[in-house]
Amino acid sequence: MSETIQIDIPRRGIGSDLREALAACGMHAEIVDADDECALQVRFAEEEHDRLLNGAIAAIESYLSERMLPLVVQRADGRAVVRPPGD
Repeated sequence: MSETIQIDIPRRGIGSDLREALAACGMHAEIVDADDECALQVRFAEEEHDRLLNGAIAAIESYLSERMLPLVVQRADGRAVVRPPGD
């Protein structure tokens, strides 16, 4: 089971927006209401291998873009390949 953290929030209304923000960063959040308290239970949405691959791809794409190199990153069988476009 994935590690889960709890983040206390002031009200449920902000929880939906925070869920979307966390999802954009690869995390899954559930709103938990208990008595007068509200919180988010947060965990990674993907397994460690997928998070590592996604992070590496994002870093490589940023590097290639900053240097305007004519290369692309492609996923292939659980790994990544840096190659010229069209290959």
